[in-house]
Amino acid sequence: MTRTRKRQTALLLALAVVPLLALLTAVLPSSGDEEEGGDAPRAQEAVPSVKETVPVAKVTVLDALVRVLGPGRGSDDVERLLARAPVERKVAQLFVVGFAGQDRGAPILSNLRRRDWGGLVLQDVNYVSATQVKGLIAGLRANARLGRDVPPLIAAAQEGGERSAFADLPPGSQESVASKGVAAVGREARAAGRALRALGVTMTLAPSADVAAEGGPFEKRAFGVDEAFVAKATRAAVQGYLKAKVIPAVGSFPGAGGAAQDPDVGPGPVGLSLNELRRRDVQPFRAVAGRAPVVRMSNAIYAAFDGVTPATLLPEAVGLLRSGLGFRGVVMTANLVGTTAVTGGTVAQAALAALKAGADLLYVPGSADDQEEAYQSVLAAVRIGRVSPGQLDASLRRVLELKRSYGMLPS
Repeated sequence: MTRTRKRQTALLLALAVVPLLALLTAVLPSSGDEEEGGDAPRAQEAVPSVKETVPVAKVTVLDALVRVLGPGRGSDDVERLLARAPVERKVAQLFVVGFAGQDRGAPILSNLRRRDWGGLVLQDVNYVSATQVKGLIAGLRANARLGRDVPPLIAAAQEGGERSAFADLPPGSQESVASKGVAAVGREARAAGRALRALGVTMTLAPSADVAAEGGPFEKRAFGVDEAFVAKATRAAVQGYLKAKVIPAVGSFPGAGGAAQDPDVGPGPVGLSLNELRRRDVQPFRAVAGRAPVVRMSNAIYAAFDGVTPATLLPEAVGLLRSGLGFRGVVMTANLVGTTAVTGGTVAQAALAALKAGADLLYVPGSADDQEEAYQSVLAAVRIGRVSPGQLDASLRRVLELKRSYGMLPS
């Protein structure tokens, strides 16, 4: 291109962008109220009213440009995979599934041959010994490599204590570890990450960043009842897992510590206003928004939103995470089987609603039939345009970039 042509191109781009910037400046809130640092709220933070469904977002002109122009390109490896993957494989890569069985002949292997699932979650029912689980994971990986470009994430539900797939491995319960201090939390997470990595696990469904309430369902599961301490402990845990090269999937946004019951087993209402939610339960997530590679959504229902829909299905809740906290990683749903205990609908309906709300990874730990129905529901929605190709690629791009950053893509 000649120098004159380059100047003409630059001028045209400038003429196109300047009006857009002017428009955005007119409609976006002033940057004077943005937060500094991100670990704690400013004293004069402007907080939306209880009934406001669209949260006040930390929006810059650059953020708005990204929204207008669409998500940016990923790495060359990821873009090549996106370009050649058929839509059937793209949809399958958004699913993280559970399974039954304890050996290399488990039904999940034939399931994995049929569907190129994005990830698998191990529970305590999937093994009887460390040797056996290593063999199972090796079999899963070998099976995934047969004609596949992208291996699945191998995740473990390893929150700590009784809520762990591998009860004989760290971490201990979050409550007990936190009683020893923030530094102990970091050390325990690093030890847990190393132990999981040795088995072949690449992601843990931990830590819980929920702020407990006395007498609530998370009282014995969370790091504590003080949001400032929970924020520090969550940050230490995330850093510990990252040092061990295991992906931490932090849950459960926007915080379910104040729920009346465990949201994964039935309706768990949280009666806090959006003001209270942002000042209390959201703070631990704010502390790790720039570091955590994955954040899991909650199945709780919130008075701060519509009071009936689980957060994992709410665009406003995902928007609070993305725009309000600036999170750019992978958004993972709550247990979508648990979601149906709240909505009364099907897993297939929940999976599609969660994707449309902005989730990237759809967690279906139920039966193979549930998983297949959910997959077919999302695939059909993509084919008829209820989910746009752009949204599908944006979610898959984030998932593939996560895998690339942990050395999981072919070189």
